[in-house]
Amino acid sequence: MRPTLSFATALGVAAGLAEVALRASPLRAFDLAQVGQWALLSALCACAVTVPLALSRRCPVVAAGLSGLLVSINYRYELVLNEFVRDPRVWGGMIGTFVLGAAGGWFLSRLLTVRRLLVLAALATIAAVARSTPTRGTPSDLPSVLVVSLDTTRADAVGDKPVWSRLAREGTSFSQAIAAAPITEPSHLAMFTGLAPYKSGIVSNGTDLGEREALVWRALGERGYLTGGFVAGFPLHSKYGWAQGMDAWDDDFGAWPGAESLSIVKLYNQFFVKEHALRERPAHRVIDRAARWLRAHREETFFAFVHFYDAHGPYEAPVRPGAAAADPPTSGAILPLPAYWPARHRAITSVDYLKDAYDDEVAYVDGAMGALLDALGDRLDNTIVVVTADHGESLDEHGYLFDHGDDLYDPSLRVPLVVRYPAAVVAGLVQDCQVSGVDLAPTILDLVGIDDGHARDGLSRVPELRGEACRDTPVVASTTAGRFVANPPVDHALRGAGTKLIAKESGAVEYYELATDPGEMRNLAPGEASKAREELLRLLLRDKAATVGPEMDDATRQALEALGYVEGG
Repeated sequence: MRPTLSFATALGVAAGLAEVALRASPLRAFDLAQVGQWALLSALCACAVTVPLALSRRCPVVAAGLSGLLVSINYRYELVLNEFVRDPRVWGGMIGTFVLGAAGGWFLSRLLTVRRLLVLAALATIAAVARSTPTRGTPSDLPSVLVVSLDTTRADAVGDKPVWSRLAREGTSFSQAIAAAPITEPSHLAMFTGLAPYKSGIVSNGTDLGEREALVWRALGERGYLTGGFVAGFPLHSKYGWAQGMDAWDDDFGAWPGAESLSIVKLYNQFFVKEHALRERPAHRVIDRAARWLRAHREETFFAFVHFYDAHGPYEAPVRPGAAAADPPTSGAILPLPAYWPARHRAITSVDYLKDAYDDEVAYVDGAMGALLDALGDRLDNTIVVVTADHGESLDEHGYLFDHGDDLYDPSLRVPLVVRYPAAVVAGLVQDCQVSGVDLAPTILDLVGIDDGHARDGLSRVPELRGEACRDTPVVASTTAGRFVANPPVDHALRGAGTKLIAKESGAVEYYELATDPGEMRNLAPGEASKAREELLRLLLRDKAATVGPEMDDATRQALEALGYVEGG
């Protein structure tokens, strides 16, 4: 029996709305308008499949095939995402779910009517709205907290940027802030738990965090804070456990809310999009979601984490208004640029051009920070604003062009750090002592007056923020060049007051006197390194945790390789 166009349309609308209802969650941080956009897109995508069925005389057969295909795709993405395709659980499960889905599609195509489908669509709409209802916070006397992470941003890249300069005038900045790792995931975990990578065991991107009770937003959430995170890069995706303890976690990188979670879009990505999914999003898309959430909840007491990924290579900042796009220079000697950069970028032959492009990326993100501050409105002064970076970037130091992660030199470890909170932070102060990324969590908790009882490596820097003498502390930073193996080798650096020791798992040692050699060009090891090495070993052996290996599935490996976190095979 040939189906009518009305039946095919009703089937598509009902199927699309039902998928949104199943996938809806307050964690997505979608408001009513965004849920409506998502539902509309889902219905249109489903109709694009079902309406052509009206032209077929074999509707049950086609419906069964499509249903089986969509069910098997969802089995792959939802239940066995982190397994290789060759695993019997993957290919066997996909065959089994295809058969079950096809049987269900055949049965439903004969049972449903237009009226029943419309009722189903209405119920799905109600369920989608109800399941998307955001968690609400409450006002309190405690200040809100906004932490902004500028991925891949050097300490010397922000000084001339207008929004950063404003924050530095209105808050306290630290000129010697050192990241705990030159890699996104371990560095962020160190910031938000106060535990260095050698204690947490997380040294590589693509690693499941496991349960992390020391995450700073867990302590704040238990005290009534509404918590939300808005991230721009794949290493901070919720699949690794980053959403734990959060009321909202937005890692939806698509231009249209919810699009990337839809079965038909996943099917399209599987065949037409490299690595089968988006891996990052530009700052303006992060702002679209984060600023909307901040405006909706700024009268409540909240903790918000906003992450910008734009300064990460390759550099593609939007052209500034009024400026003409210039063709990059491609004549001359080929530069040893990162292998993960696309061919059109690796054809660029000017180091100065790429340095300017990197600076444009930082300027673009600086403007995005301004939009975040504007979203707070008159609640800005009652919000602790922290801006820092997970790590820096080597522009040409040590012959390492426009990348990070493989070494422990200062270009990849020195990061910006500023704190603004008029009620407790001195305005315009620059503290020159060495501080660490692990100081972030204890400092935030101290500023809001919360003690969650977790032991942390970091120090609260509240005394420094109030203008007291700055305390120099040694910083242990860690990295791994073998970033996608089960037991990655780990190198460590101990940065002291004017000194730097780098101890590699291979046994190689480097030692630098930073006061006279800030570029780390004259290796004084082994003669001057023994005392620093003893201190490093003492710190590492005291509480060293077992290193956690990253996830090994094909999709994760491909996505991280495309971002430069895995060596290409």
